[in-house]
Amino acid sequence: MRAGGVALILALALLAACSTPVGTSYTQMSVSLPPMTAGEGRVFFYTPSVRFGGDVQPAIKMNGAIVGFAIASGFFFVDRPAGRYEATGVTAADGRLDFPLAAGETKYVRASPPSAFSVNAVHFLLVPAPEGQADMAGLVYSGIRAPQ
Repeated sequence: MRAGGVALILALALLAACSTPVGTSYTQMSVSLPPMTAGEGRVFFYTPSVRFGGDVQPAIKMNGAIVGFAIASGFFFVDRPAGRYEATGVTAADGRLDFPLAAGETKYVRASPPSAFSVNAVHFLLVPAPEGQADMAGLVYSGIRAPQ
């Protein structure tokens, strides 16, 4: 019985590792981010770590175009011209977030991942810069790519 319990714990640890991105942390990357182009702003999207549902990694759209994925414990960023933007997922159940982006401005958007209680919906929250930077400190760059 004891061996079965150990095997279960190891299997759960392996599954958790599979849903967590591996790479450069925000803290490491923040010191070497490329400068923004004149007239553009930057939007960081990040997804905190989750207990359950980390294997569900829905696409994130900005004004209808996919810009990345809500990968648990991950973040990515996009640079866009100043203007109004709408962050959405890909389903009708997903949340929506409208926000302005000024030239030279950086925004932080928390993309709360789906859970067993949210019917695979991703929800967005615009957070103040200090909170977003603190939230992202231990997260890993997930890039703009399809989830694995």
